[in-house]
Amino acid sequence: MLSLAAKNLSFTNELMTYYSYVSSQGGGDNSSIRDRMKKLIAVVIDTELTGRQKDCLTMRMYQNMSVEDIAAKLGIRPTTVYKHITKAKAALKKCVKYL
Repeated sequence: MLSLAAKNLSFTNELMTYYSYVSSQGGGDNSSIRDRMKKLIAVVIDTELTGRQKDCLTMRMYQNMSVEDIAAKLGIRPTTVYKHITKAKAALKKCVKYL
């Protein structure tokens, strides 16, 4: 079973692979593509995720909190945190492929 860190790295690699593909197609300045991806991810986080998924994902990805710390802060089990993060990443992946 992959650790959460390995899964996060895998997700990041998938986004970067997509970014590389898109940028190789257009040539020139990639900042507009990068900005579009950031905006899309922000919209998906705000509109497609449940409150718990959003909390768990932002604490893990943006605040670098451990799963155990997130669980303690939210008063839930670490396995529940993993489930919320997994579902959140699945929603992001689903939406990112429609860029």
